Amino acid sequence: MTVGSTKRVAVLGAGASGLSAVAALTAERGFEQIKVFERNATPGGLWNYTEYVDMNVALPSTDPSVAMQPLVDETSKLKTWAGAAYDNLITNVPSPIMLFENPDYDKEFNYFSHRSAIADFLQHYARKFEHLISYNSNVLDVRKENGEWIITYEPGVLGSLPRKEAFDAVVVATGYFNVPYVPDVSGLPEYLEKYPGSIIHSKIYRTSEPYENKTVLVVGNAASGMDICNQLVSVTGKKVYKSVRSETIAPGKPNPLIEEVTEIDFFEAEDKTIHLKDGNVLDDVDVVIYATGYLRSLPFLSQINEGSHPLITDGSYVRDLFLHFVYIEDPTLALLGTPRFVLPFRVSQAQACYIARVWSGRLKLPPKAIMDSFLRKRYHEVGDSKAFHDLKYPEDADFCEYILALCQLIPGHHGLFPRKWTKLERSLRKDIGNLKVAFAQYLEDTGRHATSREELERGGFLGPLEIDDSEPNFSTFGRVLNGDQYTEEDILEATRDMLERVKVKN
Repeated sequence: MTVGSTKRVAVLGAGASGLSAVAALTAERGFEQIKVFERNATPGGLWNYTEYVDMNVALPSTDPSVAMQPLVDETSKLKTWAGAAYDNLITNVPSPIMLFENPDYDKEFNYFSHRSAIADFLQHYARKFEHLISYNSNVLDVRKENGEWIITYEPGVLGSLPRKEAFDAVVVATGYFNVPYVPDVSGLPEYLEKYPGSIIHSKIYRTSEPYENKTVLVVGNAASGMDICNQLVSVTGKKVYKSVRSETIAPGKPNPLIEEVTEIDFFEAEDKTIHLKDGNVLDDVDVVIYATGYLRSLPFLSQINEGSHPLITDGSYVRDLFLHFVYIEDPTLALLGTPRFVLPFRVSQAQACYIARVWSGRLKLPPKAIMDSFLRKRYHEVGDSKAFHDLKYPEDADFCEYILALCQLIPGHHGLFPRKWTKLERSLRKDIGNLKVAFAQYLEDTGRHATSREELERGGFLGPLEIDDSEPNFSTFGRVLNGDQYTEEDILEATRDMLERVKVKN
């Protein structure tokens, strides 16, 4: 099956990335079958809140090949899945620049929205595609056999036998909030065995109420760690420790009830103490919450991961992806939503618009040498594999503009296009850190959620917005060419450059 003759497409997941994919594929009007496999009973992905928690996560957790197991709803007898969202989850991005277009949706958003508002938005967006979505369908295995992708999935009803279906191409849009990452710290297993429930991952966290009057140590300094700390101090009545590897760079007024400490060196089960790398010892901690993120995990792609060109090895990043989403060894496989530090709705939408055009045959991928060169160049730029998919501003906005430019190579207005970034939106994106701090301070001082940036300015919480007049830079991603527009000299140059980078590395 060649890339341009794709007729049957499977989409795994009905969250923001999966819905972006089905929207782009449908708008392309070039496919005979589009089927979405969603393991939950409703669309929305990460933003679907559930009170279910999975206490069976083995700690430490460092194996990305682990397949998380479902729980069972005793009422419906359906298998259900413990999500990663906590009750008071608020977006880290202003709603005006976060979402993709949905002109039929008329509800208003807070400037930074509660997770329920985002879930409602996605569920409304999914209505037009309901006939294409198979709910309660958990994908167990995806493999290539005789030129076809064979998907083995299990219906959610207890006792149902696995089923198989064949497709020409597959979009993986399952996200990476499934397998928690908890480092293998000395003494952790023994400590947890002696004090069950005393160490958890933030995937278990739902609300702060169970931690009333308890002393908590939160490990992690990213958004979820900071958010959970702020929620805990409102109910614990005690100091909350936050273990960090680097200095907190977020602006704003520090909370005196949150005490930053260094990394954990080891746990001592004998006297229930936690020893830090600077030599200090914590002897009053009731619960440790690891807000240390998740492993990149795609256990249903075991055929690929156990082969010569695996996507997943140690779980730090996803290998062999051109533009962070097209599997170079077989471009009939695309993985949306892989980049970090981005606006995921808009990045996934851009990826979906491009791959839909490629699979319908209207756009062509670059030659393999060009795609391989992208990987080598990226490795050389970032150095650390954990940062391979990091597209901090302005790279995330530039990425979307680059994909838009590629999609515009085709004359006319057929198909779905990525939402264009305006200068105002780029300016808001650049200022997100200050916006978030001002929003939190406004809520603390007034008890209200700000509905706009102007409201924060009027209240004196934020200064005037500085407009970012910079032009998009595509050098990180490549030239704006259709795949068949690359010359033999381009391919030779890419090959020479790739060989030079290999020499430098060795």
